[in-house]
Amino acid sequence: MVEVVVNGIRATYDVRGEKGVLLCPPHPLMGGNRFDVRLERISSALHKSGFSTLRFDYRQPFRNGIGEVEDARYMLLYLRERHDFVAVVGYSFGAVVASNIADESDALVLISPLKRLHEIELKDSKVPKLIIYASYDDIVSVEESRDIAGALSDPKKVVELETDHFYTGKMDVLANEVSDFLSSL
Repeated sequence: MVEVVVNGIRATYDVRGEKGVLLCPPHPLMGGNRFDVRLERISSALHKSGFSTLRFDYRQPFRNGIGEVEDARYMLLYLRERHDFVAVVGYSFGAVVASNIADESDALVLISPLKRLHEIELKDSKVPKLIIYASYDDIVSVEESRDIAGALSDPKKVVELETDHFYTGKMDVLANEVSDFLSSL
């Protein structure tokens, strides 16, 4: 594991295999960062499956989503220079960010995505995608989550987990779903 700084963006890069995965953290104004427990669990599962991972912190100050998409794009380019296959994973706010760069990746994983937040909105892409949401989410209702998943184009896999927005009691299931999906590509 190595700490890197790319264009002023702090990141943790863990080289484990030929395929790379970029993990976009949740909302920075709500404490979201590269050390988010869900992203760490997903990274750990991906490492066991032979994936390299890159988790990063958005630069400050908060830039209404536009700047955070720019940060994610810089990090995606960093991974692209090092890996032929690069997937993007995003959780909550990070899912909206990830969707905005998905067309530049090989696969997309959206965890509890929102339709819109600040100045960015969820974008569809043609890449294979996994959409995971929680049936007891108090931030993104299960109805909204189902609408979002239904509106996204194929190819896609949709998983509904019986938990809350924070994946309490289901983090290992969440991590394994992500790892299994990306391993299948």
